[in-house]
Amino acid sequence: MVLVGIVVNLVVLCRAIKFSGSELICPKEPMLTRRPALVELTILLKLWTILLFLFMLVQCSIALLEVYKLSQPSQWPLTFDAVRSITPQFIVDELAVNPLSSDCYPIAMGYYPRANGHSIRRIQHDDNLLLYCTDGSGQIETDAFSGVLKKGDILLLPEGYRHRYQASSRTPWTVYWFHFNGANCRQLLQNIGYDAEQPIMSIGFQLQLVADFKRLLAVRHTGFSVAAYFHCAAVIRQILCFLALEVKNLHVSKRHNFSLDEIQRFMQERINGDLNLDTLAAGFNLSKYHFSNKYRQLTGYPPIKHFIHMKMERACYLLDSSSASVKLISNQLGYDDSLYFSRLFRKTVGLSPSKY
Repeated sequence: MVLVGIVVNLVVLCRAIKFSGSELICPKEPMLTRRPALVELTILLKLWTILLFLFMLVQCSIALLEVYKLSQPSQWPLTFDAVRSITPQFIVDELAVNPLSSDCYPIAMGYYPRANGHSIRRIQHDDNLLLYCTDGSGQIETDAFSGVLKKGDILLLPEGYRHRYQASSRTPWTVYWFHFNGANCRQLLQNIGYDAEQPIMSIGFQLQLVADFKRLLAVRHTGFSVAAYFHCAAVIRQILCFLALEVKNLHVSKRHNFSLDEIQRFMQERINGDLNLDTLAAGFNLSKYHFSNKYRQLTGYPPIKHFIHMKMERACYLLDSSSASVKLISNQLGYDDSLYFSRLFRKTVGLSPSKY
């Protein structure tokens, strides 16, 4: 396009010079002989204007696509406590082909506290993005959704979904985020339960999730160590798996008024004594059948079997951290018969308490 513009410009210029020269040399030449040259000059000028407009349009389109590529994080100016880390291309290339990381690996990651003025619009969407808001709020828009991201919310934006978001001017958000890619990303997002019409999920403030993000961001102090980025890939998978389980638990709890956290706290408080299904179900105003069925759906275990596992887990800790006898530990966990305790321990752990 540039070459065409230059050629047309030269032609127009030459014609103009020729026409002007003819005016100077033959000023008394009849007007009829000069009219064709004037018409030709006008047509060439219009053609040049159209070509120049098309050239500028193409260049602007290319520039927009470059600016709004999803793999490029926003250029929000970092404050003293903010973090933005881009994975170098040579590491991305290694992560994309290595079996340890090819299913899911980091492209970029960061932390924007009180991010006043943070906003971006992306029309080309070539990787995946997760944001976790720990304070404040902001507006989110996609082709299928418009809503507010607030404290305790997760935002998922998979590849191929153009979007726009910005922090609130009154209560700007604090967000942890990472861009990621990989062969198994679509399946991981499906496990979380991604819905294009509801890309925001409320999970509350999770200290474990914040700790995982901080582990991710520690990679910026490793001198672009490939091994450190392999660890980041594993942490991202861990975060996505945690979210899949947490979202499922919250969904069931909200739908059936069944809080797994409360139930397991109730069980832990009684780990040194006896607990049966009747007591558990009555404590949460459910029939034995409904309580057992819902608990199994969430954990994969019947509630009493899980309670026994909790006891055996505690027994392992006591055997590791003290010199107490097997009989004393069995008594501490509510078992009067140490032989029965030993059989349960062996069945659960795979070793007898004495060999453990």
